Amino acid sequence: MSGNLFFDEASLAYRGKNVIIGKTVRIRYPELVRLGDNVIIDDFTYISTALECDDYVHISAGAKLIGGRQATVRFGQFSTLAPNVVLAAGSDDYVAGIATPLVPRHVKGAVEIGDITLGRHCIVGANSTVMPHVTFGDGACLGAQSLAKKNLEAWTLHAGVPARKLRDRDRDGIVALEAQFWKETRNG
Repeated sequence: MSGNLFFDEASLAYRGKNVIIGKTVRIRYPELVRLGDNVIIDDFTYISTALECDDYVHISAGAKLIGGRQATVRFGQFSTLAPNVVLAAGSDDYVAGIATPLVPRHVKGAVEIGDITLGRHCIVGANSTVMPHVTFGDGACLGAQSLAKKNLEAWTLHAGVPARKLRDRDRDGIVALEAQFWKETRNG
């Protein structure tokens, strides 16, 4: 048996070269998914929102990217999710309304829907959650088992519940490694 078990890969909006999608990845709206070159989406991942991945993006096993048709999750080059990450581009306050996607929005209560953007060289650690309207500046990282409710400053490491800045990342070293990678890639 070949191909995906849960959606027709031919219905993706765009699929670049050297894309690997696990057989058990579930994509609810494949027509809203654009994947650049050299993207891997590991098994047991669930995607129910618009998704845009630049080149060299990795989404590890068990990730959940949710938000419906109204929100978009974006990944810059060289960004990655560790296992079991939740990117919640849609959320409910659990106080009022009916909390199910099966009813009209006017009876749902305080629903928050907003894009999530990860810049270049971003990492989200295992079992972490990112809420709607959060942007990771280039090189921003979120440690394992953390909750990001606010934007993360570029080239910083955050962790905790809620996440707070722990330290700066080695921007110059990472950018130098990227330059070396591109030089080696082009020289084949």
